[in-house]
Amino acid sequence: GRRGVLMTLLQQSAMTLPLWIGKPGDKPPPLCGAIPASGDYVARPGDKVAARVKAVDGDEQWILAEVVSYSHATNKYEVDDIDEEGKERHTLSRRRVIPLPQWKANPETDPEALFQKEQLVLALYPQTTCFYRALIHAPPQRPQDDYSVLFEDTSYADGYSPPLNVAQRYVVACKEPKKK
Repeated sequence: GRRGVLMTLLQQSAMTLPLWIGKPGDKPPPLCGAIPASGDYVARPGDKVAARVKAVDGDEQWILAEVVSYSHATNKYEVDDIDEEGKERHTLSRRRVIPLPQWKANPETDPEALFQKEQLVLALYPQTTCFYRALIHAPPQRPQDDYSVLFEDTSYADGYSPPLNVAQRYVVACKEPKKK
């Protein structure tokens, strides 16, 4: 049904993310792989982002969302949850929105533009539209490869899931404050 269609779209979106190809000596730009957006960057309408929203029960979670608009007057984004039947719209401050990468980084030429083993990230959990905290298990070896990540998961003895694959498009730096 609709869910399967959505998952297929997310996979296609990950596969069509262009590979950054610089000239020799070029530094990969912001939003290439693990390189964050510049401080004054504003995501454009239609851009996909990780957005920190409050659930009905008051819990906070990071979801995959699409930017509707940004107001310079209030410094707030309006975003739509990718997965809402009713297209839920959220108004969020800038610090609750993380732009997704706009290019894949090539491990062979720009390994410094990738997250490294044991870095803490937010990654889109397979078959969902939510980002969860994870540790990088292994960065991509080739441009078309995914990250291998270990999701924080209390149901396992060591607190982490077995390795799962997540595309470069859906892995961002974890900006979550440490739990008090």
